[in-house]
Amino acid sequence: MSWLDKLTGGFAKTAARLGDNLGGLASKAALDTSTLDDIEEALIASDLGPEASKRIRNAIAARRFEQLDERGLRTILAEEIEAILAPVAKPLEVTGFPRPHVILVIGVNGSGKTTTIGKLGHLLMEQDYGVLLAAGDTFRAAAIEQLKIWGDRIGAGVISGKEGGDAAGVVFDGVKQATATGIDALIVDTAGRLQNKTHLMDELTKVRRVL
Repeated sequence: MSWLDKLTGGFAKTAARLGDNLGGLASKAALDTSTLDDIEEALIASDLGPEASKRIRNAIAARRFEQLDERGLRTILAEEIEAILAPVAKPLEVTGFPRPHVILVIGVNGSGKTTTIGKLGHLLMEQDYGVLLAAGDTFRAAAIEQLKIWGDRIGAGVISGKEGGDAAGVVFDGVKQATATGIDALIVDTAGRLQNKTHLMDELTKVRRVL
């Protein structure tokens, strides 16, 4: 599959949402300023974000279409999203030695960290790497159970503690077990946090120090 095929496949749900939000906009008689504004609003409503939406709007306007059909609009969307992601698209290589190679997954609340860990673990296991997951999110209700479900689905072990426990302690146990068993990659889940939440940022500092 080409990079563009992988990209469009990976954004299937977003593409479906885009289709709903953009329905009818591309078939208007003229691609005027009003229609471009409507397209930009539809892109923002589809969770592409204001910066990316503005960039796509400008790309459409720059091509000076008199009229733009849905297929043409989707092509521009795919091209612009690919261009946005290309500078940060780097291959993930398991290089840590001695093992394990540790991947610490961080981000704000609700950004899909735990789900991404499941997909990432599956990807690495398909490449014949041994994978262990560490349930470092001890704050969110059912976060540990969710990670265990992903572990069961992909056939990876999961290190966990009790809800509300010390995340750094879980990470320490994960590194200890991964080292003892020769695991290639340890993927660590963490609680969602914002940079203005001092106690959570301090916890992350502690987790990194333990690692």
